[in-house]
Amino acid sequence: MSTNFQIRLPDNIENLPINEEYFFITENDKERRLKLHDYAEVYRIPGLYNYLALEKLHYLSPEVMASLLTEKLKNSGESVEELKLLELGAGSGLFGQAIAKRGVTSIIGIDIVPEAAEATRRDCPGVYENYFVEDLTQLSTATHDILKQQKLNGFVCCSALSEGHIPVKAFATGMNLIKDGGWVLFNVAKTSYECEENCPEFVNFYRQAVEKDYLKIHRTKSYLHRRFFNGQPLEYVAILAIKETDIPIV
Repeated sequence: MSTNFQIRLPDNIENLPINEEYFFITENDKERRLKLHDYAEVYRIPGLYNYLALEKLHYLSPEVMASLLTEKLKNSGESVEELKLLELGAGSGLFGQAIAKRGVTSIIGIDIVPEAAEATRRDCPGVYENYFVEDLTQLSTATHDILKQQKLNGFVCCSALSEGHIPVKAFATGMNLIKDGGWVLFNVAKTSYECEENCPEFVNFYRQAVEKDYLKIHRTKSYLHRRFFNGQPLEYVAILAIKETDIPIV
């Protein structure tokens, strides 16, 4: 991957929380410190997020999740080409790229960060049919109507449901935009997936959605999501489900 910057990881990296991980970037002979989750800043620099994710952190979730969904479709005798996906928290388009190369041609992205949309158009042109910069907790009527007209039958949220990221209301709103019987694909940290008490809000939400028959789980897969900057593994669980019916939004 050709880049116009140099990356340096800090020495003696401690076990930082995932949202506190940082690195140093040198551009034009000037070095500065950035957090991985300073999304607007990271996305502004061509190729930076994809370089960090793929080259430095060995980020596998887009490939693992794209394979999980398309293999299930093929095993069920369903056509990959008929899938019409809405991707929440689409970021710089890594999941879109992964699913597109497996034959999915209709993908709509949505993200709250304007720089994410710009990075996707710059670094992954042609992958998304459309890409909206919207907050799904306050979805505009115009975008809602456009999305409902698409007759979407799949909803994906790849690696964007940890604490401090996409809220439950946004996920529920996005899920309600696809038709009943559509596929729902998301992932969570394995520690969250296995928690028994004081669980993250999203984990409680999807467990209740399953219990109340809004979602029906078809398959789960535990895997290496990526490495931390200190090289330690971060395990996730991908969850593939069917949307049974709209979920009430509080």
